[in-house]
Amino acid sequence: MQGNMQTECALVSKGLDPSAWNSKAAERLKSDAANWLLLLQIASDDRAGMMWGDVGNLYVWIHRDALRARRFEEARVIMQCY
Repeated sequence: MQGNMQTECALVSKGLDPSAWNSKAAERLKSDAANWLLLLQIASDDRAGMMWGDVGNLYVWIHRDALRARRFEEARVIMQCY
């Protein structure tokens, strides 16, 4: 909805500002960004009483290496909404 979440995960995991996704740092991380996998997506649902921002979604991403090693504590959650 709002930008490349894989690049955002790669930036944040390296301690960089996620708003810098068009920066030179992001360019260097683009090859690693492809290693971030969508683990879970949770949509807003009025009937369930779950509303993420303005009818948004929660996305849980994990790096391929962390998933292989079952290091779920390294997962990243991103909320995007309209």
